Amino acid sequence: MKINRFWRNRVLRHLLGWLLLVSIIAAMFLAVLPAAKAEEMLRSIPLHLALLAVPIYLHFWVLGRLLEQRRYGRYALATLGIVLFGTLLDAFFDSPRITVIGNDEVYDLSDFANASTGILFALLVTTVIRYTRRGIISHFQMQKLRALQLETELSLLKAQVNQHFLFNTLNNLYGLSLTAPAQMPEALLQLAGLMRYQLDSSRQNTVTVGTEAEYLANYIGLEKLRLRSNTQVEFTTDLPYPDRPLAPLLLLPLVENCFKHAIGPSGENTIRIQLSQSDVGLTLRTDNSVPPHFRPAPSGLGLPNLRARLDQFYPGNRHQFTVEATEAHYQATLALVL
Repeated sequence: MKINRFWRNRVLRHLLGWLLLVSIIAAMFLAVLPAAKAEEMLRSIPLHLALLAVPIYLHFWVLGRLLEQRRYGRYALATLGIVLFGTLLDAFFDSPRITVIGNDEVYDLSDFANASTGILFALLVTTVIRYTRRGIISHFQMQKLRALQLETELSLLKAQVNQHFLFNTLNNLYGLSLTAPAQMPEALLQLAGLMRYQLDSSRQNTVTVGTEAEYLANYIGLEKLRLRSNTQVEFTTDLPYPDRPLAPLLLLPLVENCFKHAIGPSGENTIRIQLSQSDVGLTLRTDNSVPPHFRPAPSGLGLPNLRARLDQFYPGNRHQFTVEATEAHYQATLALVL
């Protein structure tokens, strides 16, 4: 925090920059010049840097008032005037050499040229430093804004997942109340446990593979209460590392789709759900039959939310999601690198 405050203080930043420049110049003089000459040059450093600072800070003012306002012509004229002013200021405090030509004494124009070149170079370097610093700051600010945006999007996605789950479950309970009302108390208790998990996990960035698998088992148990005898459900797990972290509620949409699309009033319905784990990843495979004459409803929130959350939690090669669908069969495979 103190470092951030320091870098926000322009006066301290510039003082540090000038001190660093003085140190570099002094070290160069001491390294390449004889001791007497180096001492003489060191005494002149404050004057020369003070004379150089005037056009530099004038140029900073012009950058903000003209160049950044896209007044390019005025900026060019103002910069030319600053270079001329800086050159004359340098000549006033540090008189150029005088050359005798015949009976006349004239100033050595090479000193004016060197002063102008030095000022132009200083303006160029300080301008590059100014906008490089701005670019770095803008980059980190954009990263911060992007992180905040992703966090906001994630919160919205979690809210949508919760609402989507509750909507589907209430529909299931309605169907259960019509077909098997005696099972409603058990179903309501299971729903309370699922909602409690939803509430707790939505406040966390990660849960464990084991707790998510237990949640899926409870959800499948709740769904099975309303199924008829013509529907067979298999749920198998192979989780040697149940404590590995996992994004919450990421697997539910695929399991929901099995029960949403595989249940027909007649014929044999099958649902197979396999959750397996390796040293580096987790794989969920769902396989369900599709009833004859089934017409899928327009895509809801489940799969779009799943894809969005996969891009956020497991971007790029960290996830692979494939779907194989025929008229009588639907299979989805989700592989994650944890």
